[in-house]
Parts: sequence; C-alpha cells; structure tokens
Amino acid sequence: MPFLRIPGRGTRRSDQLNRLVVIAAVFGIGLGGWGLWLETDEHLDRAASREKITKACDGLVDPDQVLGLNGGTARARPGSEPNDSMFDLDNPNALATMPTKCLIYRVGDPGTSYEHFLLSVWPTPSDEFAQIVDGWDDPFSHRMTDRTGDVTREADTSAPYPLGDGRLGVYYDNFVLVKAVCSDRPSGKTSINAMTVARYSPATRVTDTDRHTLAELARTAAERAAAKVGCKADLPALPAELPTASRALVNAQSAKGSCGWYADFVAHNGRGRLPDRALTAPVATHSPEESCLLAVSDEGVSRIWSGLTEKETGSTSLRDVQRYAPWWLRTESYFGDEASEVKTQRFGRDQTSIDPAKAGFADGANVWWAVSTCDGQPAVHTLSVEYPYEKHIRQQLQPLFRAYVTAVTARRGCTDVRFPPGSTFREN
Repeated sequence: MPFLRIPGRGTRRSDQLNRLVVIAAVFGIGLGGWGLWLETDEHLDRAASREKITKACDGLVDPDQVLGLNGGTARARPGSEPNDSMFDLDNPNALATMPTKCLIYRVGDPGTSYEHFLLSVWPTPSDEFAQIVDGWDDPFSHRMTDRTGDVTREADTSAPYPLGDGRLGVYYDNFVLVKAVCSDRPSGKTSINAMTVARYSPATRVTDTDRHTLAELARTAAERAAAKVGCKADLPALPAELPTASRALVNAQSAKGSCGWYADFVAHNGRGRLPDRALTAPVATHSPEESCLLAVSDEGVSRIWSGLTEKETGSTSLRDVQRYAPWWLRTESYFGDEASEVKTQRFGRDQTSIDPAKAGFADGANVWWAVSTCDGQPAVHTLSVEYPYEKHIRQQLQPLFRAYVTAVTARRGCTDVRFPPGSTFREN
C-alpha cells in the first residue's frame, strides 16, 4: 500500500504543520468514533438496566435514582435468587401476599456484581415484619472484624431519625422507612410500609445526598404501593434536608434528643454502674419510633470491674467484656400501629408478641415494657439490657426505666401509663 502523501501548501515548515494537523484530525476521527461507541454502549446498558429495575421493583421506584446511588452506574441487574424479586402488587390478593421486595445488584467487570439497593414493602399488621426487642441483639457486632480500640465508640447503625415531624417515617444512616397510613384500612391493614436500603460494602458510608435519594425512593414506593393495593393515604412532603444520621456514641452526661432523659437522670441520681456513652437522635412529635442506646466505654468497664466481687465476675475476664461482650442497654418506644408489632425474643427461642394493653417483663429476653395511650393510640415503651451486664445493674433498673417512661410520655402527651410490677426488677 503506497504511503499517504499530503500535498504541499507553501514552505517546508507550513507543509510539516499541515501534515500534523491532518494526521491529528484522522486520529481525532478515530478517537471520536471510539468515544461515540462507548457512549452508545453505556446508553444501551443504562436503558436495559432501567427496564430491569422497573420490572423487578414493579414500577415503584425511579430507576435512574437507583442507578445514581453510590457514585452512579450504568449497569445493574436484579438478584437471581427466587426471592430477590417478589413483586406482584397488581394481583387482587396483593395485600395477602406481602411482604414483597426487590434486590438490585451493581454490575462491575465481566463476571462480577455487588449488592447495590434493596426495596421492601409490607403492610401493618404483618405476620413477617415485627419490631424485635431483646438483650441479645448486639449493637456492636463490627468488633468481630475490628477488635482494636474501644468497641462501644460506634454502633453498627444509627438510632432512628424522624422524617420531619415523624408522620412520614424514620431514617437511619443507611436505610429509610416510610409509612403510608391507610384511612380506609383495606382488609384490616392500617398502613403500607416501604423500606429502601443502601446495600453498599460495609466500608462505604452512605452520603447525605444518597440518604436523601433513599428517602425520595421510599416515599415514592410507599405512595405507589398504597395506590396499587387500595390504601387511601395522604403522605406528607419529604423535608428538604435530613440531618446526618450518626453512629458515634457521645458522652452520656451531655446527651440530648432521644437520650436527653438519661442525662437528666444521671445528673440527679449519679451514674453508679450505669453506662457513660449514648447513641442519640432527634425526637419528633409524631415519630412512629424512637430509641436511645446506652453503652459502657473501656474506661467505664475498668472502673466498674474493679468494684465487682469474684462471684459477680465469675469466669469472665475484663478483656472478654471490652472486646467480645460489651455492656449496653437500650430504651425504645413504638407508637400507633407499630405498638402492636413489637415482639421479644429469647436467645435461640421463638418470638413472643407484646400486648400493647398490658405492661410486663420477658425473662430470658431481658426486656421490660410499659404501655400508654398517645394521641388516642397505643404505645409500647421498652428497656432491653445486655446479659450479663443486667446482673450488675439490676437494682438501678426500676428507677431508670421509670424515669425514661415518665419523660417520653410527658413529652408526647401520653396518658394511662402502666408499668411492669416492681417484683420483675428484683434479682432472682
């Protein structure tokens, strides 16, 4: 093939310059074609991904918002397991077949995919979704992979933050729960709930922007799901901004929000063997749930440990507590139809429903609960204590729990408050 000759257009220098310009143009056309091919390929991937997300999630979410999470991707697919996509809300029996969900994967290099996004939808009441409270659900399980430092400095998840005044629902650091309250109660269901979860790698923190997107997705899904199953609901608007949901525990004596009652309690009664750290969140007038996690720091454990008898410590070592069995307790309250969905669970045993009309104690689950009436609806207030920490603070639990329930019911304007019997706080 003869060498391509470029005609001369003047001096030698200008000829050389012309040749460079033409050669650059030829390469530019080639590169432009390659770029156009990549852009077209990405467009086709995105279009296919949008279609897959829409089908898997039954049209309840905006697929472009799903694709935009975690920095964005053009390639995604639903999970391949039978229960990864379970939506059929156009079915006349949809209310009876809930809960439903769709799990979306982010597609990477050929042959690789990563969990990306989860949507779950269920009605209240539900046989499969409940608020589980117990003294065994370790909120610091991250220590299994990170055993250095003080393990109670940060929890696995944040406490629930209210969406606005709480009527819309709550959010955590990596997922959002939106409730569509049914004014007509179809088939006896009081609400339709939508949960959106950022299923990123554990090391990836959810940004404020992504968290707001999750809230938008959850609200849209709850509204669309309610319409599909005949639930008449009027959802409040989503707040323009959502405060960052923190997993970091603070000094309990300066705690505010959902743990403000505890700061007041220790200020008036002293701390004794009680926790010195708190995981708090803002409170709202109409939030369906709120929580306060309290835990003991390494320094606090050492201080308490030095005052324990050999009988109290048993075969457990100080290091075991600080690294593998941190001391903690948690107070939680559930309002409205969430109060009828609270269950306790003993370690390795079946779940037991809490009667929202009767206070009590679940031995083995280390859970006490009080009940009240708030805004004309039932409310359940619980105290869960880690075992064996519960043994070391048993004498302080009754005044502690009474202070919590008194504070939360006064703030929410609740009436008809009933506490568990005082005998349930005595050592066996």
